[in-house]
Amino acid sequence: MKKVTLIIAVLIMTASLSLAQWVNQGAWPANSPQPKGQNHALAVDPEGKVWVGWWGPKTKFGVAPGDTLTKSVYLIFVFKPDGTQASFSPIWRLDGPNFRDTLYTTNRGMRTNVDGNILMVTGNTPTPNYMYMIDYKTGKALKRVQLKWTPAAPAVAKTSKVIFVAPVVGSPTTPIEMYDQDFKFIGNALDKTSSFSRSFEVSADGNTIYWAGYTLGKVFIYTRADEFSSFALKDSIMAGVAAESFTWHPVKKDQLWISGGSNNDKPKPPFTMGTWYAYDVKQKKVVDSLKWKYADATKPDERPRALDFSPDGKIAYIGSFGTATSDLVQKVVSGGSGIEKLDEIPVGYQLSQNYPNPFNPTTNIKFSIPKEGFVSLKVYNSIGQEVATLVNEFKSAGSYQVDFEATNLTSGVYVYTLSAGNYKMSKKMILMK
Repeated sequence: MKKVTLIIAVLIMTASLSLAQWVNQGAWPANSPQPKGQNHALAVDPEGKVWVGWWGPKTKFGVAPGDTLTKSVYLIFVFKPDGTQASFSPIWRLDGPNFRDTLYTTNRGMRTNVDGNILMVTGNTPTPNYMYMIDYKTGKALKRVQLKWTPAAPAVAKTSKVIFVAPVVGSPTTPIEMYDQDFKFIGNALDKTSSFSRSFEVSADGNTIYWAGYTLGKVFIYTRADEFSSFALKDSIMAGVAAESFTWHPVKKDQLWISGGSNNDKPKPPFTMGTWYAYDVKQKKVVDSLKWKYADATKPDERPRALDFSPDGKIAYIGSFGTATSDLVQKVVSGGSGIEKLDEIPVGYQLSQNYPNPFNPTTNIKFSIPKEGFVSLKVYNSIGQEVATLVNEFKSAGSYQVDFEATNLTSGVYVYTLSAGNYKMSKKMILMK
């Protein structure tokens, strides 16, 4: 009986914990020779290597003895999980059967194929546009196919193994095409597209397309009954986003991660710029989120254009297209939950006084929200500068508590502010060392 009671208690305690809290560790890899900004593609292979496509061209970078370059090339960096570069990184030329292509045209997007190899698309009108299959173990190109228009990052159906390719610039004459694993053209999934796209996704069976031209302000869902049927618009989700990147979580397979928008194409509430959201396609709601760390929060120009996860799903690698001052890649780690959901029924929006107060160096803050939504809990110093973000994600209705640890802060008065829906409240606390 005692054992049963203990098991039940453990289950209740486990259930009371909220979703994993993502901690942005900043630029990755540390002390890397990688350039700044302008990330145009990112994929993680089965070995955990991170493939990054850089938009900015570089002249005569990584040229082997005896080789010469007369023009600037676009680079693919390949980093091992420890942050060091793979032996074949950076890639500036793709050697394949019957072709040798120097990367004179930009990388437009990457995706990990069902066999672990890397699908990469290049192009920039009027230059040729290609899709390549790259061996993730050697960096050598296995095959290529020429495309009719400048492509966005491809999408792959995990079980049917069909590869979908879409255009950057949508129009009545630019369709979403389908290819098999040998790069043989199957047909059009959609005969026409609209707006501008950098990425999209498809379901595992290839019978659902999640499409978002980022100026359309939502994600459109196209479905078909089977591989012999035509796609038709079924629904739309995430109204308010300006999505530029999509990725399925490798472990929580119902979670489709979608970027919210940027300062250039601003999302509408409750979505915020520089944030990726996990949309659960079965629950039909947002269940998690993680955020980009801006180089300059007063002038954010980074566009959230790339996201992929480590094979175990515990690390997210994110990239943004921005200026030379922004990071090329940031590493975000799931460190368990630092937020505990309490067994209390909320009666409304509430923010409690921290306890203890004064404190040194840790204090506890409780808050309640009567309905689900995006919640932000931030700490500011006496001159209004943000010093900590304790919560910044979608939460279900309930009461929560979170610890604030201020070891690296100086003694003084701090303000913590809860924002949820239309509710906003602040309280003061004193750090006394």
